[in-house]
Amino acid sequence: MRAVARFLLVAVLSGAAACGGSSPSSPTQTTTTTVPIPDGPKLSCPAPQSAPSALGTPIAVLYGTPITANGSPPVTTTCTPASGSVFNVGVSTVTCTATDALQRTDSCSFAVTVTAPPMIAVTRLMAFGDSITKGEDGTSLTASAVSRYTPSQILPTPQTYPGVLQTLLSTRYTAQMPTLDNQGCSGEGVTGDDSFCGYSSALARFNSFTSTRVYGAVLLMEGTNDLYQQKDSSNIGRTVANLAQMVINARSNGARVFLASVPPIDPNGSRGRMYGNQLVPLLNSGIQNVAAGQGATFVDVNGAFNNNLALLGPDGLHPSPAGYTLIANTFFTAIKATLETPGSGPVVPTLVQRLMGPLRRTR
Repeated sequence: MRAVARFLLVAVLSGAAACGGSSPSSPTQTTTTTVPIPDGPKLSCPAPQSAPSALGTPIAVLYGTPITANGSPPVTTTCTPASGSVFNVGVSTVTCTATDALQRTDSCSFAVTVTAPPMIAVTRLMAFGDSITKGEDGTSLTASAVSRYTPSQILPTPQTYPGVLQTLLSTRYTAQMPTLDNQGCSGEGVTGDDSFCGYSSALARFNSFTSTRVYGAVLLMEGTNDLYQQKDSSNIGRTVANLAQMVINARSNGARVFLASVPPIDPNGSRGRMYGNQLVPLLNSGIQNVAAGQGATFVDVNGAFNNNLALLGPDGLHPSPAGYTLIANTFFTAIKATLETPGSGPVVPTLVQRLMGPLRRTR
């Protein structure tokens, strides 16, 4: 009986094992799931920013939002100084930081540059010369006109070279309000003793302006009328000598002088054939020598024309509006190179300063 019982027990246990049962001594197995942690935040800053300040004073600057990637949400971003803050003239650094839910951070920075307007060393300027400075375009003259004293049509002020130049100066030097007075006189010659515009001569008229009025700079372009019906160079020496005296007188009164060559003359124009166009290069050579010898800035107006006679009006003597614009830009280039100083702001002209500016002596 004992043997039978033992057989039955072994059979039962063996059957249980065959049916998938487990031994009471087998350990219990458990499954663990791992949740990955995202990488920390990554921050990309906006590109460097630049903004102009019209008066050289601090201004508000807006910039874009930094771009974030990765991180455990929520991810917050802060920038210091914030967009829309007021920045001083110069270069400032903005630092941005991204922080995620696990308090991990990433930072970046970029520059904000506030530029002050350029400044000019003088704020009151005078354009002095003959009918070309005044702004005649020659359209009222006919082929039968024989006198250089016959006035031609005057262009609207914005189309004259001083008018165009005034716009260029006002647009660039926004904090100072520079003024340019047009003192052109039709028919005037450097060597003539004629009574034009209330003076006995061009030299007398020039001296009256530079000695009694307040100009920090003088733009001098004259001599075309001195070539009137010239057959030789006999008058060139006197023209150049008088221009030299003008430069000396202006500089002795503290003014900077920009001395320009005269424009070309088209001998096929209704009036141009009365002028010694073949003497223009000789006169301009003398003018350039005066500038070099007397400390004036030479402005090569004739060179800027590059012999493009299409820039002259129908009389072959006075420039067209496009020609006057070219003259203005040529003077403007010389003024920027000579008188401009970098903006260092702030420049805050008061109302009184703005009203009195044209009356003050500014050099």
